[in-house]
Amino acid sequence: MVNLYSKVLSLVGNDLLQIFGPSGSGKSTFSYLIMKNALELGKRVYWLDSERNLPESVVEALKTSYSSLTYVYTPVFSEVMNFARNLPQADLYVLDSLGFSVLPQYAEASMDERGRMLLKAVSLTQYFKIATYRFKALAVITNQPVSAFGKTGVSEEELHPFGDKSVYGYKSIWRTYIDKAGESETVCLIKAWRDRTFGRGKLLFKLKISSGGVDVECFV
Repeated sequence: MVNLYSKVLSLVGNDLLQIFGPSGSGKSTFSYLIMKNALELGKRVYWLDSERNLPESVVEALKTSYSSLTYVYTPVFSEVMNFARNLPQADLYVLDSLGFSVLPQYAEASMDERGRMLLKAVSLTQYFKIATYRFKALAVITNQPVSAFGKTGVSEEELHPFGDKSVYGYKSIWRTYIDKAGESETVCLIKAWRDRTFGRGKLLFKLKISSGGVDVECFV
């Protein structure tokens, strides 16, 4: 199996990668595999979790096996911001996810408050950008598409990530798709959405997720 940390690092470098797509399309699974491969190479990993997609048993097993892993969980957006302001030195940062911690507040917020949240999303992105520069690291940030924030009538072609004013801080933005969802296997595709090397829609990776594990196919 391809070492995803090494492959993604070769494509993105010491910079920001955003992975966005609908729920269940492989964002957290792909990020987990990158993190696991980084730990296996002896890299320092900082995982900031706002969704708790990783089971506690998996997190505890990883922390027992790899002292170079720092795992922080909070669903509170203000706390996510505070942790992002004070990122320690690491080789890989993962934020899973940017949009989810905002979504509950965003749904009840006024238009002015929503505008401030979008600006905070830009600030949060910049904190990770600075850390990748300062510590020569890779950062992976997962995100939700705007349709999750009540935007109706958005076509597949028009779909973009939440906090789109922050997209220019990313070296690469990749989109996840559910290609197949069955009882025995889910197949997810990862394609370029805005990338400085690949055109939009270029197939980069395929994930086959089953009870037996995850099989990764690389196309770059």
